[in-house]
Amino acid sequence: MISIKNEDFSNNYELFVKLCSMTGEPLRLVKDNCSDMIVMTADTFEKRKKLLDLREKILGTDTDTYLSSENDDFRKLGQYIGELEKNGE
Repeated sequence: MISIKNEDFSNNYELFVKLCSMTGEPLRLVKDNCSDMIVMTADTFEKRKKLLDLREKILGTDTDTYLSSENDDFRKLGQYIGELEKNGE
């Protein structure tokens, strides 16, 4: 994740919008050397929200059973979700 100063974001808004759109990555806004906000495009937000909702549904089905055992299918599913997150699907 790229960190930029809050003032730089304000002064170069269009540039950072293009950067977020091209990379699909959020930007960390820094104020007084501390992380202040995270900014991302609406499209990126929706994709990440869908992935998090899916992960929550999967983990919520029977969390104790899956997490307490060596379940190979669950491990493969976790890898699949990780690949989706990496590819921005």
